[in-house]
Amino acid sequence: MLGAYRTGALLVIIACTFFALNGIVARIAIDGGLSPISVAAVRTVGGALCLLPFVALVWKRFTRAMLLPIIAYAAIGIFASQSLYFQTLSYLDIALALVLSYIAPLPIAIYQHVRCGERLPHYAYGVMLVAIGGVTLSVLGGGGGVGAVSVIGVCFGLATMITFAAMVILSARQPAQLGPMGRAGAQMIVAAVLYLIVVPPWAFPYGKLDDVVMLAGRFQLEVPLWTTLVWIVVLGSVVPFSLVLAGNACVGLGAASILGMTEPVVGSIAAWVILG
Repeated sequence: MLGAYRTGALLVIIACTFFALNGIVARIAIDGGLSPISVAAVRTVGGALCLLPFVALVWKRFTRAMLLPIIAYAAIGIFASQSLYFQTLSYLDIALALVLSYIAPLPIAIYQHVRCGERLPHYAYGVMLVAIGGVTLSVLGGGGGVGAVSVIGVCFGLATMITFAAMVILSARQPAQLGPMGRAGAQMIVAAVLYLIVVPPWAFPYGKLDDVVMLAGRFQLEVPLWTTLVWIVVLGSVVPFSLVLAGNACVGLGAASILGMTEPVVGSIAAWVILG
């Protein structure tokens, strides 16, 4: 039992590390000329195509009762959360965008306490207060003070936080019979359909894919825009979503929400090191 818990915790931490790095790569793609919604669409549609074979393998296990949980997770946890998060990145620094999004453990803990009677250790609530304090310091103490922070960006960040909390809660209701890859694939396919409605294939700016984007930080690297999209699909979508679903099933929602605080820490440090 303890071994499974440790394995689950490790999976969640690895997933959060990939999610954190994905924010940096997504910011580079957005700065390179793609709209936030286009980046989110590529991430989801590409992820759905990569996971399609895994869905085909478990297709016979699908039941009608699975549809509502999968659709809810796809619509809120993938479609809405990604769209709002990438919009947040277009207005705010990566560190602030991540910290705003990751106040999510607080509403998750309240939900678990009220609905399920789950009690977290006292230190966990202390960690949440520190996270909220970090948001306050980021907004009030950043370069230029509070006046330099985009109000629209903060609103997008808080909306992202709500969808992140809902995503963690909904992840516990996903059908275990499909396995992590089958679940992730089914959710991605549903979310991909939603994105294809918002960003139809003929409206995507394919002409920008060969544009060179600058990693304008400490390393001064130039890469084609399409390489950032490959990263976003594989290491920013398929791998971490599968890992976090598997990890959540082993550690539970409360612990998963706290372990998720790895992302703003890793993302902030990585953004400082890579982007300056």
